[in-house]
Amino acid sequence: MKMKYLVNFCVFFILWSIQGQAQGLFNAAAQNYKNEAYSKAIEQWNTILDNGEHSPALYYNIANAHYKLNQLGPSIFYYEKALALAPNDTQIKTNLGFAQNAKVDAIASLPKTIFSKWYSMIVGQFTFDSWAKMTVLFSCMFSLLFLAYYFVSSEQKKRLYFATAILSGCLFVLAFTLACVRYKDLQENVFAIVFSQATDVKSSPKTNSDTVFVIHEGTKVQLLETDGLWTHVAIENGIDGWLPSSDIKKL
Repeated sequence: MKMKYLVNFCVFFILWSIQGQAQGLFNAAAQNYKNEAYSKAIEQWNTILDNGEHSPALYYNIANAHYKLNQLGPSIFYYEKALALAPNDTQIKTNLGFAQNAKVDAIASLPKTIFSKWYSMIVGQFTFDSWAKMTVLFSCMFSLLFLAYYFVSSEQKKRLYFATAILSGCLFVLAFTLACVRYKDLQENVFAIVFSQATDVKSSPKTNSDTVFVIHEGTKVQLLETDGLWTHVAIENGIDGWLPSSDIKKL
């Protein structure tokens, strides 16, 4: 029994130490950012990423530092990473907008369907993890309320617990459905950011094939398939082609 407590204490102490080191490194990087030592700040924040720590604040600060260094591709990449974890953060959206306005490419998006607009307004408001957590929450609420309805003797309370249990059940089904839709979207729609200053998008995965169009640093592309060192991508207006995989970084 003593050995069990000792092991638990050691695990807790190690985790606490790691978290403390990460926080100390984050603060040191923030100070370097204030001192305009942006490259040093990026290096320290990337060390935290390499240790498995991820958060909207971490990605957001790395993006800001890259933006200060006029590194458009990395800045948009990390703003997008931050936004994926905090889709309703207005500050991230604002700074991402500034970075996107600095791009060379101004690509008009295809008109959105009613479903796409509905998706953005509802499903896109939360991450997959958030929808999954809500699913578990409403499931637990339904179970507890149904048990309360089953065991309580008062007719008035029975009606109350029954109504709230039905409501929780409906919310559970809704959250579960939206979690599945969000998960499917994440699996089927994978994006990347162009990191090279300019890259020729080819008609086929060959260097000597025709150039369909040219895209520049910071442009967001959808990944369709990979063939060796080449990746088939599509841009917002629906045009697609092949480019070297080394010119992009997957989100």
